[in-house]
Amino acid sequence: MSRRAASTAILLLSLAALALVNILGQRFKFRLDLTADRAYTLDPATLRLIRGLPENVTVTAYFTDGLPPEMAVARQDFKDLLTEYGERSGGKVAYEFLDPGGSEALTAKAVREGVRPLLAQTRKKDRSENIQVLMGAVLRMGNRQTVIPALREGPGMEWILTSAIAQLARTDKPLIGVLQGHHEPPLRALDEMAVQLQAQYDVEATAIYDAFPINERFTSLLIIDPRDSIPPRHLERIDEYMAKGHGVVLAFGAVEAELARTAAVGMRDIGIGPWLASHGLEVGPGVVVDARCGQVSVLQSTIQQPVAINFPFYPLMDRFGSHPVGHGLDLVMFQFAAPITFTGDSTRLRYTPILRTSDKSGVLQAPLVVDLRHAWSDADFAAGPQVVGAALEPRDTAQGRLAVFSNGNFCTGDQGGQQVSLPQGNLDLMVNAVDWVTRNTGLLSIRGKQKSFRPIRDPGDQMRTLLKWLNLLLPVALVLLYGLARMQWRRRQRKQRMQPGHVR
Repeated sequence: MSRRAASTAILLLSLAALALVNILGQRFKFRLDLTADRAYTLDPATLRLIRGLPENVTVTAYFTDGLPPEMAVARQDFKDLLTEYGERSGGKVAYEFLDPGGSEALTAKAVREGVRPLLAQTRKKDRSENIQVLMGAVLRMGNRQTVIPALREGPGMEWILTSAIAQLARTDKPLIGVLQGHHEPPLRALDEMAVQLQAQYDVEATAIYDAFPINERFTSLLIIDPRDSIPPRHLERIDEYMAKGHGVVLAFGAVEAELARTAAVGMRDIGIGPWLASHGLEVGPGVVVDARCGQVSVLQSTIQQPVAINFPFYPLMDRFGSHPVGHGLDLVMFQFAAPITFTGDSTRLRYTPILRTSDKSGVLQAPLVVDLRHAWSDADFAAGPQVVGAALEPRDTAQGRLAVFSNGNFCTGDQGGQQVSLPQGNLDLMVNAVDWVTRNTGLLSIRGKQKSFRPIRDPGDQMRTLLKWLNLLLPVALVLLYGLARMQWRRRQRKQRMQPGHVR
């Protein structure tokens, strides 16, 4: 065979091999997910849900055509995700994409069904314009329906879609009671948290009465930021409720701070200390401070402009253990927390810290006065990590679970008397706690995929010095090694050329 014929045969065989690989790829799909959080692989909990659907689910996605590039990414990601759901569910999840931009009737229908209009900025003919767009979806199963009001580009899309499908598939959602009657925030102040919970639960306000036990139609009970004393009889009712296997989440603001009114900070006593001690926990005394913290705005007198300063009384936490309540969290911020200590019997109770502050933490004795001009030093943060969230579970009995946090307003958005938007991690923390005490942790693994805060860990002074010298010296060393190797090669070449008979 001539060289030209051989080259032609190799080319034809290569083309045939590529065609065969393409055909096999269409029939047998294979994808390798190399992301750290398996962002492009459906979670086993999602697969169990969509494969076991009692009826087919239809997703009607309303996306305005011609979205700005940063929003168009969300449309494509959502479409790819729906395609994956349809294939992996065996056809039980179907979808359609509609553009409501050209039809006022379709836009009105989408808004009526719960899709929320968003503002987007576009540029046409060198002019910037604000337009109203829709980026939501309505899900239907039989005669039931639910809505995803708005989708954003980024992590967490699988959690949003799976929780919406779970809401459709579950006809009898557990009922969560939010305790009232002790100056807790009203349910309307917990809107952000309630929206997160309503994907899997019904949420309703309730109260405790001396003469009647807590209604057992509530699967779990949330006690969020009580400010008034809780009578002993009410605490007995809570014990009776837990003895029947029901869980309780307690977010107790042990530190009393009203910075909008006064700089004085003290400990709050609502009579809950002995009850916590009976469950093996002590909250306080003292106020936790952390070098890794949030910031507050201070009006600087010289320039009359607000300046953001670190505020160690607002610890930021991004390290979580293996407990289910800490799963999938990215960043949690507390405001004026107290340390939690386990004082119970470890043979009877399983105690697990959920939240710890950083290694550079301290505990200040209260009462104290907050001084924004205080020069913080390492001596203020010498106490080491402090536990500010813990989980308790009886080892041998069917008694309910208890999750305790030493900050009451981390899920209420109340910052010094003003309502602020909550970090997503704070909301996820409360939802995880409710899932755990309710023993409903089936979808917890999916929420971990929505982490958006992924800081680079500080390697320490020694590792930083090593990396610095490596960056400086390694390229020089590689060049020198290459030069030495090339010099040796050239020397061998010259010796070979000097040998008799080298050139023929």
